[in-house]
Amino acid sequence: MSKNLLIIVLILIAVALSGCTGEGSSKDMSIEVHKFDLADPNLDGKIVDVKFDRDDIRAGEIALPELFIANTGSEKIINETVEITAKVMTLDDTLANLYLKTLSDEKKTRIIDPINFQTEIKPGAVKSLSVKFQTIKEMQGRSLAGTYEINITLSVNGQKVEARVFPITLQSGEVREIKPSPTPIVTPLATPTPAPKIKETENPIPTPTPEAVVVATPTGRIIPIKVINDKFGVTNIKIDAGDEVQWVNFNPIDNYDIVEMDKKIPTMLLKDRISYVFTTTGDYKFGAYYRNMKVDPSIQTISVRVNASK
Repeated sequence: MSKNLLIIVLILIAVALSGCTGEGSSKDMSIEVHKFDLADPNLDGKIVDVKFDRDDIRAGEIALPELFIANTGSEKIINETVEITAKVMTLDDTLANLYLKTLSDEKKTRIIDPINFQTEIKPGAVKSLSVKFQTIKEMQGRSLAGTYEINITLSVNGQKVEARVFPITLQSGEVREIKPSPTPIVTPLATPTPAPKIKETENPIPTPTPEAVVVATPTGRIIPIKVINDKFGVTNIKIDAGDEVQWVNFNPIDNYDIVEMDKKIPTMLLKDRISYVFTTTGDYKFGAYYRNMKVDPSIQTISVRVNASK
C-alpha cells in the first residue's frame, strides 16, 4: 500500500467515525444496557427506545434519530445530556475495510461532542429528544457506507444513569432530498347560529359529598399480584384501606421499576417480590418499567376504599 493511499484510507475512517451518529438504523436496536451507580437514588431515567425517521438512510443524507427517555425516579428531570461514542465495525469499501482490521479498538472509536437538552420530564413520564445529523457521502472518491456500533450514555440533571449500545448502518446510493410532509390546510366550516333555547326552571341537583380520605391500620390481608410477560396480571383492583398488595415477579430475567404515576408513594424496585400496605384511601396508578422497553408501560390502577371488598 502506497503512502498516499494509506493517508487517504485513514482520512476516510476518521471522517466516517466523526459523522456516523444516527446514520441508518437497525431492526434490533438494543444489544446492551449498562446502569450506573446512582449518587442520588431518587433521580433516575432510561432510554426506552431509539427510532430513526426511515430505515434506509444513505451516506450524505440528513438523519433524524429520536431518543425516548423515561423518568423512572421520583425527582423531576429538568435537563439531559447525551454522550455518544462511535466504533466502526465494517466499511463497504474493500480497501478501507482491509486496513480497518489492523487498527486497535481505540483507533476505531471516536467521541462525538455531547448534546445537551433542557426538556422537563416528570416522574413516570416518557418524552422524546430529537437530533438532526448531516451524514457524509464520500471522501476522496471512496464511499463512507458501512456499519457502526454506537454507545449512547444518558445523564439527567448532571447524573449518569444509563448507557446503551446498538448497531447502525450507513448505506450507499444516490443522496435523496428528504422533505417533511406539508401540513394540510383545513378550511373551517361556517358555524350555524344556534336557535335560542327556552330556559326552564329545574330542580337543583344536590352537590355530592366528597369521599373522605381515611388513614387505616393494617388489616393483615395480603393480596398477591403477578407481574408476568412485562405486564401486571391484574390491571384494575379494589381493596380495603389497610390491605397489603404484594407484587410477585414471574420473569427471572428482568427487574421492574414499579412507579406510582402521581408520586403518591416512592418508586419500588421489583426483583423477586415487594409489598406495600395501603393505609390511605384513593386511587393509585402504577406503571411497570423494565430494560429494553420499547412500548408504553403496563398500567395498573388500585382503588383503595373503605370496605371496598364488601
